[in-house]
Amino acid sequence: MSLKEVRLIRILIWILLYLVILFVLIFTVVIPSVKAYKRINGEFVQKKAEFMAAQQEHDEIYDRYKVLQSRHRKVIEAFENPWNEKVFVQKAQSYFQKIDLKPIDINSSEPYFKIYEINAMTKMESPQNFYRFLDALPAIPYVVEADFPIAFRARGGEIEGVFRIRVYEEKGSGIRPQSAESNVSSAPSEKR
Repeated sequence: MSLKEVRLIRILIWILLYLVILFVLIFTVVIPSVKAYKRINGEFVQKKAEFMAAQQEHDEIYDRYKVLQSRHRKVIEAFENPWNEKVFVQKAQSYFQKIDLKPIDINSSEPYFKIYEINAMTKMESPQNFYRFLDALPAIPYVVEADFPIAFRARGGEIEGVFRIRVYEEKGSGIRPQSAESNVSSAPSEKR
């Protein structure tokens, strides 16, 4: 064996050793890292899809909420007004000759609202006044519901009416809608 052949064999052994070490590193470090990356990336893609679906659902519900809030702004404001019997009587007197209110009950068992039940005894010239009053209830700055039984009696030239009124008032337990600026959510920054 000549010196050239020994050098060639030595170089081949070093190359073979280098290739063995390279394959060992590839199979022990690189391939498991790629598998872990693929698994984590798959989880990330799944979580991102779930987040985007939840974000889209949130945005749709929030848009519906804002539309309903703007459409029913007057009712929301009416819930926020505290009940004032004098203001109500003043508004109702334009429809009745006389109106007397007798409180029956204040229902506080509702979690978000106080419900005042009131008997209204009225005197009017014609039943049309009562129906005009019912049509005007949405213009009153309270959430008011006229309830049954409704009784009319003729007394001379007047009609006496007795009916029940329910007035709904917000309890103030934190159910007021938040402003649009404080409720807008932003998408989190993506990190891998």
